[in-house]
Amino acid sequence: MTQSINPLLKPENREEFIRQAMKEMSAQQEEIIKKADSLIGNIDLFEENVRKQFASYTSSH
Repeated sequence: MTQSINPLLKPENREEFIRQAMKEMSAQQEEIIKKADSLIGNIDLFEENVRKQFASYTSSH
């Protein structure tokens, strides 16, 4: 008893598999960027705060 291989994994279908995988990764990346943007808000203020926190950590250790 053997288990059949997913048709997308067959050599002749690899190009389509890669195309679908890249499309899905792009969609997930866009969703993560949207979430990050909503959490961060003002990017300039966020970067300034992160720099200040980093500076305080490095100067105290």
